Amino acid sequence: MSNLVRLARVGITAIAAVLVLAAGLAAADPLAETRYCGPEIKRDAAGRIERSGVVRRAFRNLYPCPSTGQRRGACPGWNIDHVIPLAAGGCDAVPNMQWLPEEIKRCPLAACKDRWERDVYRIKPEGATP
Repeated sequence: MSNLVRLARVGITAIAAVLVLAAGLAAADPLAETRYCGPEIKRDAAGRIERSGVVRRAFRNLYPCPSTGQRRGACPGWNIDHVIPLAAGGCDAVPNMQWLPEEIKRCPLAACKDRWERDVYRIKPEGATP
């Protein structure tokens, strides 16, 4: 068996595990909030919020790029966004992700989503002093 086939099987298995977990949560309680994980924010050794590549791939597999229709590669004009920001306790999970146009996600105006969220949730940008 080639390395490419092995890698594909591992990727599919990981995505399937995420989907089964999400389906299990939904089946347990269809009204359960699966986008909010709580106030404890997981960070790596450098202090950055941890994100899962497996979850991102599962999202892209379920919801291809709006501009290209592709499940891999660049997605011009679009960014993946967390509905409830990770810094505000949102889960790094498919139900908490959405495609957002780049001009809304990242722009110099105060009304941009990331800037607006920092104000609403009182999130300080990485490295900012109180």
